[in-house]
Amino acid sequence: MRLIHTADIHLDASFATPGMPAGFGGRRRQALRDVFRSVLHHARKQGADAVLIAGDLFDEERASADTLAFVRAEFTALGDIPVYIAPGNHDPYTAKSSYATTAWPANVRIFTEPRWTAFEEAGSRLTVHGFAFDGPEISTNPYGRLTLPAEDGRIHVGVAHGSEMSCVSTEMGAYAPFRAADAAVDGLLYLALGHYHAMRRIETPNGTLMYYSGTPEGHSFGEAGPRRFLQIDIDDDRRVTVTPIPSSRHVYETHEIDCSPFASAQDVVDAIRALPGPEAEGRIARIRLQGSCAEAWQGELQRIYEAVAPQFDFLDLVDALEPAEDLDALAREQSSLGAFVRRLQEEIRFAVDEDEAARLRRALETGVAAFRGRTLPIRGADRG
Repeated sequence: MRLIHTADIHLDASFATPGMPAGFGGRRRQALRDVFRSVLHHARKQGADAVLIAGDLFDEERASADTLAFVRAEFTALGDIPVYIAPGNHDPYTAKSSYATTAWPANVRIFTEPRWTAFEEAGSRLTVHGFAFDGPEISTNPYGRLTLPAEDGRIHVGVAHGSEMSCVSTEMGAYAPFRAADAAVDGLLYLALGHYHAMRRIETPNGTLMYYSGTPEGHSFGEAGPRRFLQIDIDDDRRVTVTPIPSSRHVYETHEIDCSPFASAQDVVDAIRALPGPEAEGRIARIRLQGSCAEAWQGELQRIYEAVAPQFDFLDLVDALEPAEDLDALAREQSSLGAFVRRLQEEIRFAVDEDEAARLRRALETGVAAFRGRTLPIRGADRG
């Protein structure tokens, strides 16, 4: 038996990250569609027995009629392959949700309640157990409450959204929190999980295999590196094999380059061009230039950007270079520039948080560069 497990696709995500250019969000949303289609194409090509979607298929508050039409068409193209969906905290099942108001094809099975229920396919040994979030916060946490019948010869798997406590982070928060020991039920061969965007295996005490598939396409620089979905194979002896399948269309990557040894802008260009790149259609990169900046290439950041930008779909070139000037010495000058530097340094010292301090440092750097008539450093721009 072969199953396909994915989650956290977030179709129609906004991608409204500060600093991203116009049109970037639209391109990223299309990439999510392309990746979702490729997951289902793999299911058809491999003759999968079912597709398991462990929540957050889309962002309900932004789900468009066009996206729902696209998803319906892709599910229809699967033919007789059933799709099991366990709605998550971003796409909960409510009476007014897209899950409830859309006419889905006959092969789609959606869990609709915040309690464990099961689907059994006619002519198949497969039983799929799951539940639905009924709001951004689930009203009743079903983990630890799943019971299975005594050995009935069927293959029991689960699909669910939630936070295994060993994985909880301040960034993601805890939604329907549970411990692996409570979710690992004797007789449950595999539990397909969603919520955390990185693929990870959760160790269990009884042999139930439990995985977060992660998102099949990264959404931010916090999700750098290639992404995958999972192929689950269960043999006649009920042994379970999990195979990650690469899926990323675009890959986020972050790099730091120490520019201290570089004598010219060409050295910076060469260092960026030599960075290892992922095997993907597009690279979305944040490159932090740090260390000291030789006088010969001060003011050349825009030219550096223009030289390397074509190799990226999006490039955020961050200037974290040490100041070319001694700001403390400037602050001691009895001049208008000295007064400007003193004032900004004082505001930086009393900034309420790091974001405000970063903005003030940027203002100080920009003001000094403008006073000197130098080309201003950049903080990221879109390839034209």
